[in-house]
Amino acid sequence: MGALPLIHGIVERMGLREILYNHIRCHGNEDVPAVETLMLLIFNLTLGKAPLYELDQWVRSIDFRCLGIEEFRKVKFTDDRFGRALDKLYKADRASLMTGIVVRVVKLFDINLDRIHNDSTSVKAYGKISGKTMTGLELKRGHSKDHRPDLKQLVFCLSVSSDGCVPVHHKCYAGNRTDDTTHIETWDTLQRIVSTPGFLYVGDSKLCTDDQLSYIVGKGGRAITIIPETWDEVKSFKEDLRKKRKVKEIIWRRRKPGSLNEKEYFSIFKGEYLTTKRGYKIHWIYSSEKRKRDRGTREKYLKEAEQNLTVLNARINTGKLKTKEAIQEAVENIVQKCNIEEFFHHEIGKTKETYRVQVGRERPGKNTRYVIRENILYTLSWTRKGEALKREANTDGVFPLLCT
Repeated sequence: MGALPLIHGIVERMGLREILYNHIRCHGNEDVPAVETLMLLIFNLTLGKAPLYELDQWVRSIDFRCLGIEEFRKVKFTDDRFGRALDKLYKADRASLMTGIVVRVVKLFDINLDRIHNDSTSVKAYGKISGKTMTGLELKRGHSKDHRPDLKQLVFCLSVSSDGCVPVHHKCYAGNRTDDTTHIETWDTLQRIVSTPGFLYVGDSKLCTDDQLSYIVGKGGRAITIIPETWDEVKSFKEDLRKKRKVKEIIWRRRKPGSLNEKEYFSIFKGEYLTTKRGYKIHWIYSSEKRKRDRGTREKYLKEAEQNLTVLNARINTGKLKTKEAIQEAVENIVQKCNIEEFFHHEIGKTKETYRVQVGRERPGKNTRYVIRENILYTLSWTRKGEALKREANTDGVFPLLCT
């Protein structure tokens, strides 16, 4: 048996066709309702996602008896037909449509919404796509998570339940919308879906702003997020760790995702820690896998800096690198780019080279006069700061969770 009957059975349980008919009305001149065309598109997206111009061929390959729509078996489902159906879907009240689907599925499959996770990403676009939608959505240049600042993009936000990672809410924003301005709107929508503010909202460090957290807490909500490195509380705690180790206890062991034998574990630092403003609880967590990643990343940047310094060393005393100031600036650019200033010590040395230069252009003889001239040559040497690296290793694997 193929996958189509199984998917059709789930869709029927969801009542998806009924919900779509409530939002997309039939017209008398339609030989096939737009909803039925959209249902075929949904099945295709679930099974493999073909381009619109190939959908007619795919439709002819399926057995309509599995879908209970044998009367449309001889209809030609062209890309134009699918395009018109998508136009009608676009003009419908899609926000209410999505809310209706989510509420129905949550109730039908008894999905637990006590904890909801949110994240966002950028979706880049190629070519020239002008204009904006009726809701104001348009492609814009912004912070590209694909590292393609030359391309316009959209920002896509998704919220899923911790119970099975079921999508609960999603929304697209203009490409220049920053992540730290989307959470209030998202939380309000989720509250309407869940019907209570008491669910636990989990987001990344972009959620960690006073405006957003105070709004959620003020409405009776709860949130967990990671505190950015720029906060004074983070700087202070890690500076203490560099000076001395702190007591921690293991709270969770698990098999490393994607591995059969490797284990990873999480620990929590003992003690009570609060944010300076509003007194939110801070849980300082240690991750064995994050420790490996932190050390690996630092070693990568250290080696990159050493390679660049080696290349620079071969170029000094030539071109624009004939002064101590120019060499110093080049060294600083390298270590700052790799963000390892505090882990390297470098020294620019100076030696004098003397040589004779003949006075005049005549052929050298016993009466030829010479003058002694000096040429200053610079040397560059560097070493890793062992003690600084040892202290920094104490902070590897550590991150702060803020809990309201």
